[in-house]
Amino acid sequence: MYRVSKAPLLIVSATLLAASGPSWTNKPIQQWNEEDAKQVLSSSPWVKKAQPVQLPNTNEAARRQSGRMGGSQGVGIQALTPSALTGVGPKGQEPTRRRRRGISAVEVRWESALPVREAEKAAHEEDPPAWDGEMYAIAVYDVPGLDIDSKGLSAELKQATFLRLGKKDVRAVRVDLLPQEGDLTTVVFLFPRTIEITLETKRIDFTTVFGRLSVTQVFYPQEMQFQGKLEL
Repeated sequence: MYRVSKAPLLIVSATLLAASGPSWTNKPIQQWNEEDAKQVLSSSPWVKKAQPVQLPNTNEAARRQSGRMGGSQGVGIQALTPSALTGVGPKGQEPTRRRRRGISAVEVRWESALPVREAEKAAHEEDPPAWDGEMYAIAVYDVPGLDIDSKGLSAELKQATFLRLGKKDVRAVRVDLLPQEGDLTTVVFLFPRTIEITLETKRIDFTTVFGRLSVTQVFYPQEMQFQGKLEL
């Protein structure tokens, strides 16, 4: 009697399971339930966790020339202050060693993508970002320590934020600051849709700077398709 090995069957089953992907990928958006929506907003090509990187301490003139903001205070993401972000106002004390080690990841969403917008509705998220006009929108969630009443903050954030498409850099044309509970802020960066992004675009590097913290996240258009269509 010949014994049939189960190993090939297991391999085939695993391959089919991997190919099927998350449940939301095989459903029309209208059929998404709350669990599908949460999957999109936690693990999808449009939603990423980015680890901020602390920039070296440079003088004010060099920082502004390079599009960076802030005074000479070194900060971690929990210790951002108006003086660190805008270069004005009283300087705080040097952050403790614990704070320097505790730079937390932030969430970066390609906010204008249809799957993200619909997932926010299906997940019953309160007050999702909104904007007028034809723009690409990328949001960084739960940024602490921003003084949203500072007159120059939006302009400086806009100056320090860009999309890199190959050799071309495209700067943000508008920044919206949305206050959240716990002194946190959702920052929405808007870019013109006149810039060409297609499936031939290999990667998109989003970069912004909060004080001395640089946040960079890479997105891949080939992955940002839903049911055969590029969604940005």
